[in-house]
Amino acid sequence: MRKIILILASVLWLSACSDKFLDIENKNNLDAGLFFTSENDLLLAVNAAYTPLAQWGLYGQTIMLRVNTLDPYIWFENPNGGLDKMLITTELNTTWDDLYRGLFRTSDILANMDKVKSMMTAEKYAQYEAQLKALRGMYYFYLVTWYNAPIYYDETNEPSNPLVQLSNGTPEQFWSAIEADLTYAANNLPNAWPSTETGRITKGGANALLGKALLYKHYHYYLRFNKSQSEAAANLTKAKAALKRVMDSGDYNLIQPLDKNSKKHINAALMSNSSYLDIPVGTYSYKAENNKESVWEVQFNDDDRASNPYLPGWASGGSMNYQYTSPRGYQNLEFDLTFWDECKKGESSFPAGYANDPRLYAACFLDGDTLDWRPESGYNIPFKSGVHSKNIVLKNSLYKGNPALIPSVSLGVKKYNYPQFVGKSSPAAAPYNIRVIRYADVLLMYAEACYQIDNDADGNGLVALNQVRDRVAMPLLTELTPEVLKHERTVEFAGEGLEFNDLVRWSFDPKFGIDLAKSFNGSFVKGKNEYFPIPQAEIDVNRGSLKQNAGW
Repeated sequence: MRKIILILASVLWLSACSDKFLDIENKNNLDAGLFFTSENDLLLAVNAAYTPLAQWGLYGQTIMLRVNTLDPYIWFENPNGGLDKMLITTELNTTWDDLYRGLFRTSDILANMDKVKSMMTAEKYAQYEAQLKALRGMYYFYLVTWYNAPIYYDETNEPSNPLVQLSNGTPEQFWSAIEADLTYAANNLPNAWPSTETGRITKGGANALLGKALLYKHYHYYLRFNKSQSEAAANLTKAKAALKRVMDSGDYNLIQPLDKNSKKHINAALMSNSSYLDIPVGTYSYKAENNKESVWEVQFNDDDRASNPYLPGWASGGSMNYQYTSPRGYQNLEFDLTFWDECKKGESSFPAGYANDPRLYAACFLDGDTLDWRPESGYNIPFKSGVHSKNIVLKNSLYKGNPALIPSVSLGVKKYNYPQFVGKSSPAAAPYNIRVIRYADVLLMYAEACYQIDNDADGNGLVALNQVRDRVAMPLLTELTPEVLKHERTVEFAGEGLEFNDLVRWSFDPKFGIDLAKSFNGSFVKGKNEYFPIPQAEIDVNRGSLKQNAGW
C-alpha cells in the first residue's frame, strides 16, 4: 500500500430504475446498499478521497503548470495571451471539477461511514474520519481562496437531486468549516503512519494546513471585508499556535547541507525537496521524497502499466508535470530573467562562491548546469538555452534589464525536473512527488503570523525566518518586515505554485504594498482577478442560481 494516494479505488452509487425491464445489473459497479459493510470498504473509500489531489486539475498538472504561469516571475511559452495576461477562459475548469470531486467523496463518505463504526476501535474510526476531514479542509481551502464564493455543502446536505439548482456559498461557511475540519484532523491523526501507509496525512500535516488556512483567512476574510480587529487577532493567534505545534513536534526539520562551504552539498540539500531520487554527493546521500522537510506530499510513481499516462491520479500513477515543463518535455515554462535580480536584491554577500542566492540554482537551470548526475541516464550533459528551453523571455523581448549581466540566455525550470526521468513512460507519467507543504513553509508562515500579531515583539518570527536563510548559509537578517517576508517566500518557493496565492492575499494588506497591476504589466484588474471565474457550464446548469464572480 505504499504511495497510498494513487490507489485508484472508486465508489459508485447507483439509483434503481422504475421500469423492471430496464433494471440491468452492472457486474462492474457496486450498489450503494452493498457498500460500507466492512472496514475494508471504508479503507477503499478513504483511499478514493485522496486521488483528486493527484488528478489533472490539481497536483497532477494544473497547479504546477497553470498556477505557476500566474507567477509574475514565470512565463508560458506564448506570453502574449492566456494566463500571463490574466485571460482565463476554461484553463481552470478541471481544477473546479477535481476540487468538487474531492468535496463530494469526503462528504459522502462522512455521511455513510457510521455503518461500519462498530467494526473497529474508536481510535481507528476517528483516524479515518480525521483523514477525510483533513482532505475536505484542503478542498474547501482551495475553493474559497481561488473561487471566492463557490457552491458549499457538507455531509449533511450534499447534492442528491440533479434537478435542484445550487447557489453560491458564503466565505463564512467555508472558513468555519475549514477550521472545524482541520482542528478535528489535527486532534485525531497520528504523528506518523507505518511505512506501508506513506502518503496519508499526519497530525503535523493537519496542523500545518490549519495554520496556513487561518493565516490566509486573515487576508481573504478579515482584511478584505474589514472585520473585527479583535477577532482577526484571535484568528492569527490560532494560526501561530498551529504552526508552532508543527515546529515543536520534533518530527520535521530543514534538509541541511553536510558542508555549507560546498556548492554540491548546498545544491543537493535544496534539490532533494523536488527530486524523485535521493541525491548523492560523494559517499553521502540526501534523501528526497518523504524526507524530514516534507510535512505532506502528494505521492506519484513511474508505474508503466498505466492504461493512460495522460490521466494522472486516475489511469496513471505518475503526474504530467515533467511532460510540460522539463528540458525533455514541451518546455512550456521559463523564469523571467528578473528573477535573477530578485534573488540578488538587498543581499550583501553569497556563500560558497555563489554569484547569487543559492536557492536560485535550485529553482532554475542555467547554461552549463548538469541535467543529471547519472551517466547511465544519457543526460549527464550541460543545460543549453534554446535546446533545453525555448528562450521565451529573450525571444519576446520581455526582460527590461541588461541580459549581459546574467550568465544564462534563459532560466529553465529545475524544480521537479531534476534529475531527468528517462525510463518507462517518460516523459509522461512522471514519478516526482509534489510537496504540498514543507517545513520551510511552516517556518516562514510562522514568521509572518508573528509579524502580523505584534510586529514580532519577541523576535521568534525572525529566528524562524533566519533558519531558512541559514540552511543555505545566507547572512542572517536583523529585522522582520513585509519586504523581507515577500522576498524570502519568493526565493524559497520559486516554481512551487505559491507566488500568485501569496501576492493576492498580501494585496488585501496595505502594509505589503502589493501593486498587482504593475506585477502583471497592467493585465491584472483589481476587484476581478483576485479570484478565478466559476466555470460557465456550472452557472448554466444551475440556471442562474449560481452567480459568477465579480468582473467575469
